[in-house]
Amino acid sequence: MSKRVVFHVGLPKTGTTTIQQYLRRQDDKLRSLGFLYPGPREHEALQSHKHPLMLNAMKGRATAPSGGLDLEGCRKVVAQVFAAFRQSDLENLIWSCEGMALSAGNWDADYLKQTLEGLDLRVVLFARYIDDWVESLIQQRIRGRSGFRERVSAVKPLRLVPPPPAEGASKSHARSMLDRGAKIGGSLRVMRRLWPSAEIVVRSFDASREKGTVVSDALAAMGVPAKDAFADADEEAGVYNPTKSGLFSVLLYRLQAAAADAEIINAVAAAAERRRDEGREYKPFADRRFRFLSDENITRARSYYEELRHDYADLPAQPPFASKPADRYLPKADGVAVLDWLRPDISDGVFDKARAAYPEDPQK
Repeated sequence: MSKRVVFHVGLPKTGTTTIQQYLRRQDDKLRSLGFLYPGPREHEALQSHKHPLMLNAMKGRATAPSGGLDLEGCRKVVAQVFAAFRQSDLENLIWSCEGMALSAGNWDADYLKQTLEGLDLRVVLFARYIDDWVESLIQQRIRGRSGFRERVSAVKPLRLVPPPPAEGASKSHARSMLDRGAKIGGSLRVMRRLWPSAEIVVRSFDASREKGTVVSDALAAMGVPAKDAFADADEEAGVYNPTKSGLFSVLLYRLQAAAADAEIINAVAAAAERRRDEGREYKPFADRRFRFLSDENITRARSYYEELRHDYADLPAQPPFASKPADRYLPKADGVAVLDWLRPDISDGVFDKARAAYPEDPQK
């Protein structure tokens, strides 16, 4: 009996968390169909719906949270799972961690070749229109640095786009958020070089989202008989990652760029999240769009997607580009007005400190 390993590598912001949580809830049913999605039955360190310890093991560095395990501990757990899988009558082993997608250049090839010896390999990646993907990723990272998931003690602003190189200077190697869009195709080519025999499956998140079939399409890409065994997967999975507010993201980014105290940013972020969860919006700006990428940035990101389509022709064509009015900057008067609207979810003291920290508008 041939056995197969599936690496569901992401990308981030393509429904990965929803897919992982659904896989975790379907543990018994997956096993009955010959699929193992490692969890707490295999080891107590596998409580999470995702597999960061597999990412650590394959990179040879413990860089992702993994229940306090160091690299040796991560690899020990992974070895136990693979040993049990090889001895079982299960045919498929699925590992899922969105951090895998762009880290292929850092994978420990020798370790993985030894670990995967004698097993077939399928890599599943969900791609997304890269301009939309980068914009969404920027907003997620800004809010992740602002206490939305956990309180942070220090906040640094993101590098959104590559800085223009000084005249006569070499191109900067500091990675920006826009640079990540260029890495997708390169990471897939690295995977292909490491495993020429691997089956690399690239699907369109945009097409699946439009049809409302993100979860069922992911299951099918992994080889799970989704139509027969999980006909209601998309309805059952639901949505766990609501759309972010561009206004609040820009507000938080301005405070981060001004090096406001982390506790102030945390408080503003928490208040913004409450308003979002309540479905409340700042009505004076209801007709305004906010984004971080310029038209030039978007054009570059679209070129990255076309490079990806060159290698994976089944990906859908991008919608025609049309420049749409959008604000990439929130003047101080507008920022202070939004902060005032967030009261009483932020205290008067937090409001005063946030207003004082908010950067002045540049001189015209």
